[in-house]
Amino acid sequence: MEYKIHEDGSFDIIGRFVQLSNCYPAIEGHSLRPAALRLEADGILYCLARGSIRLRFHIDGERRLVIDCDAEGLSGVHDIAPVAQGQIINAERVFVQGFGMEGPSGDYMIGEQLPDSHGLTALHRKDGILLAYAEDHRRFGLGFSLSAEQRLSACFNLEGTGGDRLSLPALYLEDAKDLCDGLRRCAGRIAAAMHARHDKAPAFFWSSWYYAYETMDQQTLEETLDGLKASALPFQYVELDAGYTPSLGDWLTPNHRWPGGLRRAAQTILDAGFRPGIWVAPFIVGDRSALYREHPDWVLHDRDGKPVIQLRSYTEPKLWGNPDCDYFVLDTSHPEALAYISQVFKALRSWGFSFFKTDFMLWNMHDSSTVRRFDPSLTSVQILRNTLAAIRAAIGEESYLLGCIAPFMPFIGYADGMRLAGDCGARWAEPFGPVNMLRELPCDNYFNHVFWQNDPDAMLLRDFDTNLKPREARSLALLQALSGGVVSTSDPVHRLGDDRKRLLRLTQPGEKAVSPELPHLGRDRRELVLTHRLPQGNLLFVMNPTDAPLTVFYR
Repeated sequence: MEYKIHEDGSFDIIGRFVQLSNCYPAIEGHSLRPAALRLEADGILYCLARGSIRLRFHIDGERRLVIDCDAEGLSGVHDIAPVAQGQIINAERVFVQGFGMEGPSGDYMIGEQLPDSHGLTALHRKDGILLAYAEDHRRFGLGFSLSAEQRLSACFNLEGTGGDRLSLPALYLEDAKDLCDGLRRCAGRIAAAMHARHDKAPAFFWSSWYYAYETMDQQTLEETLDGLKASALPFQYVELDAGYTPSLGDWLTPNHRWPGGLRRAAQTILDAGFRPGIWVAPFIVGDRSALYREHPDWVLHDRDGKPVIQLRSYTEPKLWGNPDCDYFVLDTSHPEALAYISQVFKALRSWGFSFFKTDFMLWNMHDSSTVRRFDPSLTSVQILRNTLAAIRAAIGEESYLLGCIAPFMPFIGYADGMRLAGDCGARWAEPFGPVNMLRELPCDNYFNHVFWQNDPDAMLLRDFDTNLKPREARSLALLQALSGGVVSTSDPVHRLGDDRKRLLRLTQPGEKAVSPELPHLGRDRRELVLTHRLPQGNLLFVMNPTDAPLTVFYR
């Protein structure tokens, strides 16, 4: 990597394969036109009418271009882009990383209307790639945008909380010859900086959601556990999903389906030889909950002082079977609200739960400049990570934490597993079909067992109460298993036919983490291809996810 600074304050980023020319820093989307500038030995100082920005450039020991950005006198600025409107030279395609679950992630031809990429991006052509990313995602979100004029910008969202003196996380740019290898190498650098967790075997669990949904109760749990024991499958966890509370937010208060409470439910699972799991959505507060009734000041408010209503449930069916009409967001920048969440998870852990599915975590990610928080000095990223730190402290290092409907980069270091895609129901067609999973699974494969264990969603293998054809169910199950991450199901295992039971046994994960290679990532191919290089032999998996016949040839 090389760089070149010009007298007018612009600069070029020069990779072996792809370049960015005529770059400037930008504030709130506007390229700087400084009152004065000073070219320095290793950078540029931009003197503005109010404050200044300094860029420093160097090539590190890994031959990466590192761009450091310091700002002074710019308190209250919403966002700063160290690199803005860089003209893309020699690239044909761009890899886009979605913000979190459901993406949208993908690899696109440059020139299309594209979503922003979050945390990292890759510009590439047939013989090489330019990767851009940050390693530190503890405070600010990093977004990459590509304009219709084929110009790239890399912008840190300060959410108006930056302060008078600020050093942004370093921006890294490096070359690679192969897209998959380059993405995985960058993910490894991010994981190391964020202290990603890799201490657990791939999770194999049963969840109540995708068959019983919110109707799960104590009696059904006991029947299910009898069936799981009879199957002799080595499920590690049995997880109770949504539907156990009278109102969301009152996590420790069971509804009528659980007369013995969650403590009894956990003990029932333990007695059956499994580890108990529980679904919690820490940021959701229902308007009929005791939590909201007693602490209305704990929820997030808009700039006019009204509670932020994230979701409404005014008609049938009522969400999760709860009476709530408006759903608010718990503001865990409030120390008492954060203490409440810590208390909830401590109690659940003390009752025996050791698997925690934390859902709807994106609800926290309101830009702090657009809402009224108890502590307005914190970004949404900081608040999320403070909440995750409190949860991890409450549940202990030994417990398994699964993120769901969550932003990816801020979760690194706390999550053991992460859902990639939207819910898949017992049907191929949308809604609740596998379209989103089929897009996200290959694009997010590069960070499987690097950031955490990827969770593609539950397998639906049942041969009753389903709209999936046998070949559809089998194809999806094999894809999910061969993706090498979390494996789960919600089916009543004791009611499965023998062929479906054999398929479930085949798909259970091993002790060792393995991830596939995706030889066609970054190419415009309709089929999905996974390969594994294993001691006992190589494996090729080809799937046609389209509605049209395909003829393809492989050597």
